[in-house]
Amino acid sequence: MNQLSTYLVLISCWLFLLPVGAQEPSLSYHLQAGEKYMIDVDIQQNTYSESMNSEEISLYSRTKMEFQVDSIDTMHRIHMRVRYRDLLLSMLAPELNIDLNSGSENNKMLRDMVDSLEMGTFHMVLKATGELHSVKGLAPRFQTLAAFSPSDSSKYQVILSTLMEVYGPDSFQSLINLFLSIYPVMESMTNWTHDFIYYFNTKPVKMMNRYNLTRSTEEELTIQGIGMLNAMKEFQEETSMGKVKSTVSGSQTYDFHMDRETGWINRCVSRQRLMIETTILRSSYLPTGLKIPSYTETVFEVKGSRLN
Repeated sequence: MNQLSTYLVLISCWLFLLPVGAQEPSLSYHLQAGEKYMIDVDIQQNTYSESMNSEEISLYSRTKMEFQVDSIDTMHRIHMRVRYRDLLLSMLAPELNIDLNSGSENNKMLRDMVDSLEMGTFHMVLKATGELHSVKGLAPRFQTLAAFSPSDSSKYQVILSTLMEVYGPDSFQSLINLFLSIYPVMESMTNWTHDFIYYFNTKPVKMMNRYNLTRSTEEELTIQGIGMLNAMKEFQEETSMGKVKSTVSGSQTYDFHMDRETGWINRCVSRQRLMIETTILRSSYLPTGLKIPSYTETVFEVKGSRLN
């Protein structure tokens, strides 16, 4: 055997003996039909406005979702049944006379509406990268809520709009895009981007996320990311201040820890900072052109697991 042949044999043996952990990680989901998964999202959000009343709004929500994998189709898309569980919502805005807490006996209407959301299931389809393909059956849950016969119609409208903002189809889509739709188009990439529409206070905002695979072990993948948010256009609406227009901009950071075998999320801490600039277009008591900034800081704490 000549020197070159001996060298090739040694290289082949060395590659064969490499541990499995040294292989390139697979950056995609590897779920099986019949499996069940869970994610639990705790959201703490605080908003401060530099208006005349110096409004402050504090919101806490827990969004726990169970996912059952029904099937994997020939395009490797994952068909899932989804169910809300153990939802909790608290919102305090003293200047707006809002004090909501679904865990309080004083908010029975809110509790009943949250209980209604936890009944039944809806469906979604994910691509192997986590990109959301479709959602069906969630919007009708809110049509059911709209059929309530409330004793206090003004309070009911506040509750319904808040539930829609936190748990509605747009919010669900945003949470999936933030915490499940994170893998690259090509599994071999270690730096990649993902652009999508994020809904902030029901308003669509363009979000551009950049991710980096920073660590890989036999059990877990660590992926870090940073995102930029910018309104695609100015929003115009009628408010208690009059007719206004507003723009949104901000950033978000991510620290993902993903299960290497399944690709499912183990945990993530994410922080979002947004600035909303509101300009008065027409008002009975504020000057036209007045700009009012407000700031929103949100901390997302996410835990995920495969259920037995």
